[in-house]
Amino acid sequence: MSAPTLRTFRLANWTLRPDRDEDAPPTTYAFRCLALGGDGAACAAQSPPSEEPTEPQKTVFDHLREHPEHTSFAEIIERPWVMWLEGPA
Repeated sequence: MSAPTLRTFRLANWTLRPDRDEDAPPTTYAFRCLALGGDGAACAAQSPPSEEPTEPQKTVFDHLREHPEHTSFAEIIERPWVMWLEGPA
């Protein structure tokens, strides 16, 4: 029979927070069309992502001009987050 193994555990307090560091990826905004076609398939047309929140809205209006029946959209916001360890490691 071997001797019991001793282990040390350290409790860590992690926090999830928006990443606002200088080297963090930018927050981006986009819109995706939610309209369904005649065959029931989703249109899913999407604007390119932009760091400027109002820029993707132009694509929505362009899409509506081409497809007047497509009136439902989802905004897609990608915001970087980071896990932060509080206290010494």
